[in-house]
Amino acid sequence: MFDNSFPIRLRAARLMSGISMEKLAQLTDNIITKQSISRYEKGLMSPKRVSKIALAKALNISESFFNGTNITIDMPSLRTSANNKLTDEDFSLIEAKLSFWAEQYFAKECEFNTLQTGHHIDPLPYQNPVKGIEISTLDDAIHAADLLRQRWNCGDGPIASILRLIERKGIRILSTELPQEVWGLSTWANNVYPLMVLDLRPEKTTTERIRFTAAHELAHLLFTFPKDSPLGLEKRCDMFAGSFLIPKSAFIEELGSEKREKITLEEMIDIKELYGQSLSASIIAARDYGIITTEYKRAWYAEHIETNPREINNGHYAFPETVGKEKRIRSIIKSMEE
Repeated sequence: MFDNSFPIRLRAARLMSGISMEKLAQLTDNIITKQSISRYEKGLMSPKRVSKIALAKALNISESFFNGTNITIDMPSLRTSANNKLTDEDFSLIEAKLSFWAEQYFAKECEFNTLQTGHHIDPLPYQNPVKGIEISTLDDAIHAADLLRQRWNCGDGPIASILRLIERKGIRILSTELPQEVWGLSTWANNVYPLMVLDLRPEKTTTERIRFTAAHELAHLLFTFPKDSPLGLEKRCDMFAGSFLIPKSAFIEELGSEKREKITLEEMIDIKELYGQSLSASIIAARDYGIITTEYKRAWYAEHIETNPREINNGHYAFPETVGKEKRIRSIIKSMEE
């Protein structure tokens, strides 16, 4: 942990709770003033133990959260999935957000299990359906995607909602703002609970990018990546993501041939609207699969993507990508308590 972890953790917890400094002071029964909270968050003053207890109670979090000992977040995994795009301060804030959110999420799951069974039951450790599967090559990525679709009973057609599928299969997703040029991250909590962090803000991203990012992070979480591969880690995750969104066999069937001299924009838009994969990802996949040449891919990309990277007016996947499991758990608990 960094020396300035308390100010970062306090601010993260307050903002994720959606409350102002003034409201937080009120929730401590005014044991702590708004001015003191401001000084705590700026690192100008350290709270006494009684103040930490009051803050923890007001924020509905354990006191150990402020010490960084409530939840163990796998920071090496987090750093790997960030691809060296974040500062130490960025990591501290994201780790604090994850710790706060995960503790509350797990507590709600325990409460739900208790109400259902009458016994305290902790969330079960995650069972990886493709444990030990390695991705070194393009063929490995294609096989891994096909295998996971098989294990998750997805068939070879479009997946309506990637995020709801991932949640349904036991991976918890935090939707929060991330730094510029970072759309998603992934890691493990307490070494047994996979976590995914996604920036779903529409002003930053598109539905197609959300789907691809989620599938990319899924690869980071579930598969093993040997270091002696000629391909970079992120490229292999991208290959898996593309193959998971549109299986190679289905993609070739949609295009009608294993080899094409040309691919029209209208074809790619139709596939985008059906499978929820961007034009950019699809044309790269066509090149990776050997359907088109690298030279043609470059020309197609320059004409249709470089001048319009957000693919505006070039098709849109209509099904919304949202998260909902945590909200549903809260609603069930509330209804059972009434």
